[in-house]
Amino acid sequence: MFQYKSKSLFSGAPELLKIILFAFFFVLAVLLNSIEAQLALFAILLFLLAIAGFDSFKGFLGVIPFLLLADFGFWFFLKGTGINLVQLIVVSNIRVFNLLMATSFFSFSTDAFALARLFQKLRMPEAVSLPIFALFRFLPEIERDFLEIKDIQKLRGISPKRPLHYLKSILVPLFITALQKSDELAIAYYLRKKNGRA
Repeated sequence: MFQYKSKSLFSGAPELLKIILFAFFFVLAVLLNSIEAQLALFAILLFLLAIAGFDSFKGFLGVIPFLLLADFGFWFFLKGTGINLVQLIVVSNIRVFNLLMATSFFSFSTDAFALARLFQKLRMPEAVSLPIFALFRFLPEIERDFLEIKDIQKLRGISPKRPLHYLKSILVPLFITALQKSDELAIAYYLRKKNGRA
């Protein structure tokens, strides 16, 4: 879902244009509050991903158990408040898919190292550019870990039929591996900085 493909239709486009498109779609997904507007954005992003050669649409289905749990939380905590829960849940679910698709479009068509070179050329402060680079550099690795953990849990007989147990069995190892990778990244960055000063 987040793997960079150098042969995608938009991989040759300038990184700055892709950043602007990503920011535009991200802001729209956050700001739009009607079902129709979110569905229109969904259709545009789906079209862009399809013509770019994106072939991992099945990966979006892994989000559904998490969304169902969030939907239950919305319903449980907000019922009786006068909020239109159906609209809130539908808009929230489509918004999550739109944010995921915008991120997938960007990471699918943008090389993380080309992004880092662009940040250097624009003389962005490292405090801004490094977290963005790290995010798009390690999203594919976190995705690979997620799929591996999911397959391992499937072999162990853990299925989405027990949603809370299933989520715990996937999220706990995923958080542990993500924390280990972030720790390794922080150590590597610290050593690079220390060696740069020496």
